[in-house]
Amino acid sequence: MSEQDQVAWAIQALKDLRADGNQYTIDGIIKVLSDQQAEIESLQGSMEGQLWSPTSWHQDQAAQRQAKKEQ
Repeated sequence: MSEQDQVAWAIQALKDLRADGNQYTIDGIIKVLSDQQAEIESLQGSMEGQLWSPTSWHQDQAAQRQAKKEQ
């Protein structure tokens, strides 16, 4: 089961548990799950084009140090 399927299942299970006394709590939890899933998808999309390597990390660190020196 994919992460998206798990979230969809959890949201449906929460909707089934919703009652008058806990409606706002359940709705809040569903919103948090939905927001987290959107954030995860956004991060995965942005990371797909970036390959991490020790060399690129060292280059980034050197560039940051140089930028600080120039300030």
